[in-house]
Amino acid sequence: MLTAGCLFAACQSQTEEKGIGKSSFQYAEKEGQQLTMDVYSEAGHRQADALRPVFIFSFGGGWETGSRRDGRRILEDFARQGYISIGIDYRLGIRQLKEQGIAIDSTNFASSYSQAVMMGVEDLYDATRFVIDHADEWKADTSRIIICGSSAGAINSLTAEYLLCNSHPLATAKLPTDFNYAAVVPLAGGVWLADTDTLCWQRKPCPILAYHGTDDQLVPFGKVVLGDGIFGGFGPDYYMPQLKQMEVSCLLHQYHRADHLIAGCGDHELTRAEIQRELQHLLDTAQHVAVTISEEFYGPAPCLADLLEMAGRQAAADNE
Repeated sequence: MLTAGCLFAACQSQTEEKGIGKSSFQYAEKEGQQLTMDVYSEAGHRQADALRPVFIFSFGGGWETGSRRDGRRILEDFARQGYISIGIDYRLGIRQLKEQGIAIDSTNFASSYSQAVMMGVEDLYDATRFVIDHADEWKADTSRIIICGSSAGAINSLTAEYLLCNSHPLATAKLPTDFNYAAVVPLAGGVWLADTDTLCWQRKPCPILAYHGTDDQLVPFGKVVLGDGIFGGFGPDYYMPQLKQMEVSCLLHQYHRADHLIAGCGDHELTRAEIQRELQHLLDTAQHVAVTISEEFYGPAPCLADLLEMAGRQAAADNE
């Protein structure tokens, strides 16, 4: 059996013109599916002996499509800033149901999506545990593990933090007792849970830096409860006031008139630089920070079909 160190050496590749090395690891196997993470790191990192923060990205795609490679731009940028930068696979619960011939309709929407979210959360916990278990080898700072995601991946990330703060059995079984993430960065995400119509945090969450459109047609900006309370979706317009009341450092970029295209803001260089700067401030300042930045979105938003087509073309180009 290959050890993690051997696998690191065996699978390491390097994009020389970008100065970024990439290694791949199988971090879990679920239902016969091998779950892999790609680890990006600055080649020839000058502070090889210093502990480095960790940035874990979960892709979007409605728990039906997507790839761990979808976040390559933001992962490479964070690697250049000295992070151990990780893109993960996770099980796609909605795809699994459809492959079994199960149609999603009003009778099973809540149960299908809540199950898909919980699968994604469990896999994110397993990926986090893999990093913790290899922290000494990778020189990873486990007190500074940041999770980020787009759309479905953002929902996985925020829900993972909520369940961790509420000592959910999935969290307590997989993560150390005193562990918490250093920050969550949801790009058009929310907390999605079954059997709840409100959020109640048992302990204060980590700092949260959120990006969301007020007219998001897929991931609600506010609160939506479906099926007589059996499934709740809670966006930043709902949870940010809770964070401010708890004096949790948080920063929300809300884009008026923007829809779900904000899920792709990590593909833009200026936004990635902004995320890095604001994360640094949230993590390093000793003061409580609670800010909402309201921005107008000018021009008609592209339709979802156009966004998916653009994403497909870009993914094909990235994989060439």
